[in-house]
Amino acid sequence: MTNEEMKTKIESDFKDWILSAAVSPQKEVIITAKPATYLSLCRDLRDKNEYSFQHLSCLTAVDYPKENKMTVVCHLWSYKKCAQLTLKVDVDRANPRIPTVENVWKSANWFEREVFDLYGIIFEGHSDLRRIMMPEDYTKFPLRKDFTDDGFIVKPN
Repeated sequence: MTNEEMKTKIESDFKDWILSAAVSPQKEVIITAKPATYLSLCRDLRDKNEYSFQHLSCLTAVDYPKENKMTVVCHLWSYKKCAQLTLKVDVDRANPRIPTVENVWKSANWFEREVFDLYGIIFEGHSDLRRIMMPEDYTKFPLRKDFTDDGFIVKPN
């Protein structure tokens, strides 16, 4: 299946679950999920034979303070179909919560912990959501665009 065919199929199969689907200039399929359907969409993209996205190769986030949102970005890979897909979902910046996909792809465990630690996004249902790089008692999120150094970060001489 070509990327254009995959985009069209996803638009047809998941029309009520997604906000948009596109093929980027780099020929990559990018879909944006509705937050309420994100977890179900992930399961179906993994389990349906026509997609078979068995591997979550990356999960990260992007902060958009002017739009009051953060976007969780998942890069999926299908070994069976030799295909890549980028899945995005927006969360409210003031209350950034989204279901964990740890039970869909085990690799999400560390990715979600890192995104929690650096952006403050809560992955509901995660088995061990705690800081992974910053101290446990640290209250800020260093990759948010409004982050300010409060003296915690020691600069080399």
